[in-house]
Amino acid sequence: MNNTNISESRVKSLIQIAVQTHQSGDKDEAESLDQTEVAEILELAVQQQRDNNLLEAEQLYSQVLEKQPDNPEALYGLGMLAQQMGQPEIAEQWLSAASQVQPDSVKTWFSLGNLHLVQEQFSQAEKAYRQALVLLPNSLPIYNNLGYTLQQQGLFEEAINYYQKALDLKPDFIEAETNLGNALHAQGKLSSNQKIYYAQLNNQLGVTRKKAGDLKNAVTCHKQAIALQTNLLEAHYNLALTLQEQGELEEAIASYQNLLELNPNYGEVYLNLGKIYQQQNNLTEAISAYQQGLKLINPHYAKVFAAIQENKEEISATPLLPQGEVQIGEYYFPLIPPVSETEDKRPFWSVVIPAYQRPDYLLESLVSVLAQWSGIEEMEILVIDDASTPPLYQLVNAIGRGVVRYYRNPQNLRQQGTWNAGVTNSRGLWIHLLHDDDYVLPGFYARLKQSLESCPDSVGAAFTGYENINETGEITFRQQLYGTDKGIVSDLLLYVGVANPLNPPAVVIRRTTYERLGGYHPELTSTLDWELYKRITTFYDWWYEPEILVHYRVHSQSMRTELSLSGDRVASIRRSIEISESYLPADLCAEITAQSRKHYFISCLADTEVPLKAGHLTGAFRTLEEILKIDRSAESLAELFTWLRTDIATPVRDEIAFRLISLPLDN
Repeated sequence: MNNTNISESRVKSLIQIAVQTHQSGDKDEAESLDQTEVAEILELAVQQQRDNNLLEAEQLYSQVLEKQPDNPEALYGLGMLAQQMGQPEIAEQWLSAASQVQPDSVKTWFSLGNLHLVQEQFSQAEKAYRQALVLLPNSLPIYNNLGYTLQQQGLFEEAINYYQKALDLKPDFIEAETNLGNALHAQGKLSSNQKIYYAQLNNQLGVTRKKAGDLKNAVTCHKQAIALQTNLLEAHYNLALTLQEQGELEEAIASYQNLLELNPNYGEVYLNLGKIYQQQNNLTEAISAYQQGLKLINPHYAKVFAAIQENKEEISATPLLPQGEVQIGEYYFPLIPPVSETEDKRPFWSVVIPAYQRPDYLLESLVSVLAQWSGIEEMEILVIDDASTPPLYQLVNAIGRGVVRYYRNPQNLRQQGTWNAGVTNSRGLWIHLLHDDDYVLPGFYARLKQSLESCPDSVGAAFTGYENINETGEITFRQQLYGTDKGIVSDLLLYVGVANPLNPPAVVIRRTTYERLGGYHPELTSTLDWELYKRITTFYDWWYEPEILVHYRVHSQSMRTELSLSGDRVASIRRSIEISESYLPADLCAEITAQSRKHYFISCLADTEVPLKAGHLTGAFRTLEEILKIDRSAESLAELFTWLRTDIATPVRDEIAFRLISLPLDN
């Protein structure tokens, strides 16, 4: 078996024991077990399963079966786990065993039916659903699923009968009504108006299934909607979008192209095609699609882009950073000078995109900003290329000419130098630093501007909700720190002082804040944003905009991964704690710093696994050295010794033993 701790032979053995125990009626051991303990273990197993900790849940369910071989809840839980792990045959064995032990369990028969239905084993699914219906008559989901199973076997009249029974109980049951329409369509019994109605219903159900993560059935619904109404634009778009999310890129491209035949001016379609071509590393096609999409959705962009057709090689070197420092607490930070006075009106926004060696993600980042660009009077966009090889100019110019200002550092300044260069060369009232592998969602700048235009001068920065995504765009984390109520937040220091809950692409900072407090500390290779946020929170208020307006990408080529391998990330965390200790408010400093040291000791200890898994033992040892500089309390040392006993720490233990053995003996 894959992705599980229990071997296939062990599964069969446990199932056989469960059935034999139940049939023999030998419950002495079961009765001797503390039923409260069993209930607690089962509750914990269910919680682990809900949290997607599948291996932990599996171990807990198996622990129950060791004591109570015929426990139906444990058998059922293991069946559902196997299904989650993509092991339908094993899932069927567990669920079948559960049905023998507890034949009056509706959920077991219903789950068995669902398992067979997913595998298109329609006759077996029908038997399971009928058994569930005997136990629980007038059940909406059983009526619907049984009807669908019969429909797939060509038994339309009987299927329609069950759909009608479901709708008699709940007239707005969309799944049953949609399936009813599809069954009638298969029999040629729908009028033209009915086809349009059921097409929209299928499309609506597809959207619902996609939100629930059921992409396979979402695709089926959208395809059925198109079969009922071939020119239903929303169904074509949703089908292509779902296929794209599934990773079926060629089929998604074909669906988008079908949609463009119906509506050649659908700008969002071109942008989505650009993302697919970008993912396929076909940058030429990606640029072409992005250009067309931007011209269709943004008239400001279209006007400027059409006026500037020449592609001149104009690579401007990043202006030198000014000399000077600002002292905050006991430390000095790079000076950010005020904007020089000119007759030109300053834009509200300066969007600064530091870029280095990632042309694939850079396009998507740029496009997300250009789609919201409303003229140079409103927003300036700067790309600061940190000496990429080859330069990124051609890529930036291909979609940003006439709009984006491109600078290239004469030498690599790394993150801190590039960020300071971008801020220094900006003229906007508010500055947004956007990583070249992240992107903003529609409405980011408009919603923030609406709030920030009227906020008091005490507000030095603002942040929005955000989501983390992986390489393929799948959402892995969601953050709305203060819920859904926007406004000035008063207690952010209690969060930011301890650990960083913010993400740079979700943060905008007033330029005068930089001018007062200075730029990013040059010693910090990581967490330089966190240290600045602590500075800002000490002296300014923050504005919170709750909507999810940014996607932050987490991937194997990210700066964080590189810094974690070397141990630099932990060193920067330790240094950031030391720096902020000199300026945090006196009444909160000791408590916040102590909590921060404790928090990062634990989180950075887990971070040690990154270099260990990569076979980078030097990086792992440096990480441990820095962790011990963060916190050496008795409690933290106990955590370290516990970690050293784990399997992942074996290379560290072996190296420590080798170094001890290699020490010279005193004469």
